[in-house]
Amino acid sequence: MVNELTGWSEMKSLKLSRLLVVGMFFLLVVLMFTSHIIAEWFSVISVGDGVIKTNLAAAVTAMICICDVFALIAVAALHKLLTNISKDEVFIPQNVLCLRIISWCCIFAGLTLVLFSLWRFEFLFAAFFAMFLGLVLRVVKNVLEKAVELKSEIDFTI
Repeated sequence: MVNELTGWSEMKSLKLSRLLVVGMFFLLVVLMFTSHIIAEWFSVISVGDGVIKTNLAAAVTAMICICDVFALIAVAALHKLLTNISKDEVFIPQNVLCLRIISWCCIFAGLTLVLFSLWRFEFLFAAFFAMFLGLVLRVVKNVLEKAVELKSEIDFTI
């Protein structure tokens, strides 16, 4: 279906989403290799405080790397989800699994940020948002899981 006002189709939107996911993957790979530079920069400009006052750069480097792994896994699952949707495979168990993986990655990244808030309390804000996103995705996963179940029953009935 094409939006008559903008000329934008669902397929164009899906292609853009997949392109952005691939771009995000490459940005995350770059982030992994530059995490020590970013951590050094952060330790210089950071003015916050935490319970632990030493080795901030090392802690931030570790946090970036750990969260980056979760992000790479989530982006891979998101790419698989978008690939399935582009094949018109929406209500399938594999998509439920993709959403489950993405939600757990957000929750684990949030827990990682909670741990690293010992160095800087500001990480608690990021932890809250990551875990909230994980929670929202869990709800969406549950809805999709129910839709897959209903579709299966309808397909079996017919």
